[in-house]
Amino acid sequence: MNNTKNRLCTLAALLLGVLVLAAPKAAAQGFAAGTALCLQSVLPALFPFFVVCELLTAAAPPAALLRPMQRVLGLASPDTAQAVLLSWVGGYAVCARLAGQLYSGERIPRQDAVRLQILGCCSGPGFVIGCVGGLLLGNVRLGVVMYTAQLAANLGAAALLRLAGADASLPPAGPAQRPAQRAIAAPDGATLPGAISAAVTSSLSVCGCVVFFRLAGAVLCRVLPLPAAVVSAVLEISAGCADLAALGGQAALYGCCGALSLLGVSVWAQIQLFAGAAFCPRALFVSRCLHFVLLQIAVRLCVRALPGAAVVCSTLSARVVPLWRMPTDAAVWGVIFLAAALYKLRQSLYNE
Repeated sequence: MNNTKNRLCTLAALLLGVLVLAAPKAAAQGFAAGTALCLQSVLPALFPFFVVCELLTAAAPPAALLRPMQRVLGLASPDTAQAVLLSWVGGYAVCARLAGQLYSGERIPRQDAVRLQILGCCSGPGFVIGCVGGLLLGNVRLGVVMYTAQLAANLGAAALLRLAGADASLPPAGPAQRPAQRAIAAPDGATLPGAISAAVTSSLSVCGCVVFFRLAGAVLCRVLPLPAAVVSAVLEISAGCADLAALGGQAALYGCCGALSLLGVSVWAQIQLFAGAAFCPRALFVSRCLHFVLLQIAVRLCVRALPGAAVVCSTLSARVVPLWRMPTDAAVWGVIFLAAALYKLRQSLYNE
């Protein structure tokens, strides 16, 4: 099985290399688009949350405040409940990183790590409300509806999996392991410099995935007889939402919802990278299929009650929104990130 998987990966890598050589202009355009996306959207949206999550993960969670949520969601540890809340704000990358850290540090059991990924894997409010709703679909209130609906779909998918007995396939959960009951070495994120250093590493990994799959999508669109929007949505969620929004009409709205549910190959690669041993692809895949159905239904029901949403969705035309200069907040976070990256590189070279 592993040999077959390795051969397929090798074949895909060789094929992509040939395509890059055959279409160098498309590859360069994809690389430039991925880099611009990282500077304008990915880093401002993820880097601050990575720093905050590193600091909060090192501290003991407020168990008394999180206990009601812990009981309702069927979680064994208050750490998991805290991680779910942070994931809803920070997005899928924060969720996967917290799942990997907490599980590898033996602060949560296996069942909680899987449930955290099912409950917490979503796109952050900055991307859904600001980018998809406000910029691409031209309606911020529609973005709020989509963001709220995706969280409801996360909860619905988790509830359906529990009712169907899908938890039986997971290892049994042991008693909740709280930091006060078990001595666990504090991670590097316990201090601000350590949190920034870890956030830089995580952000570079995310940006690497985004740039690579943007490049791959630009090359594949030149050779595959498929709509560019389909190829983009399969590979990378932000490019998919942008191409689907350009279609206009209901295809834009429900196409973006589908991209938010299925995530794309780039997001799946990031989740596997950050979650590590906590990654459970089977349970996560089933939950995202359920999420796809539930999100489509929830958005269809909510849009009818949204003033002006029907007009916007039915008359939305294809358009390109040029960005001539970087927004102020993105520029500030970009400078902070680059300064931290250069400092970390200088430290590594000095130590060597």
